[in-house]
Amino acid sequence: MAKTIITTAALFSILSMPAMAQSPAQPTEELVTEARSMVKAFSGSLKEALQAAIKEGGLTNGIGVCNTVAPEIAANNSNDEWTISRTSLRVRNPDNAPTDWQAMQLHAMDKQPVKNGKPVEVWQVSEASGQPAFRYMSAIPTQKLCLGCHGKSIDREVKAKLSELYPEDEATGFSEGDLRGAFVVTRQSPEP
Repeated sequence: MAKTIITTAALFSILSMPAMAQSPAQPTEELVTEARSMVKAFSGSLKEALQAAIKEGGLTNGIGVCNTVAPEIAANNSNDEWTISRTSLRVRNPDNAPTDWQAMQLHAMDKQPVKNGKPVEVWQVSEASGQPAFRYMSAIPTQKLCLGCHGKSIDREVKAKLSELYPEDEATGFSEGDLRGAFVVTRQSPEP
């Protein structure tokens, strides 16, 4: 029998949210496994696209890819039941602003985005009306690759491109290891 390790963020979520229930149709373990798989596919595709763009045309080219290709990758990794996206307490794109539940999880993750060498994750299964049947978040710790566009010392040319594409950018000033944001996976209740 597999054990479920509940992180501090997950425990906080469990204690603070009503209507926690396991879906009889699909056990929580299967839902978490599917969410992890979606995050792995999305993050892998995004990282690959960013690295190729940066190699081809530098960081400013990478910003353009992040602006147009990242939403396409998210859409390609989503379907009628499952949706994947990203959010942060300091978003680059206002369309990625967190919901109240996501913000609460991000604040908890911010204290420790990595535990035992792995990004912190949290999930919730709910039967509450108007809520996703399942929601999952996995922390995105700031990596060295991220600092050229999200760090404290950003090249003038990169700043100009960021201002052009993201006039409301709040996603700078990070250090390696800081919580950059989180991947968000939701599953809607199947139609009756």
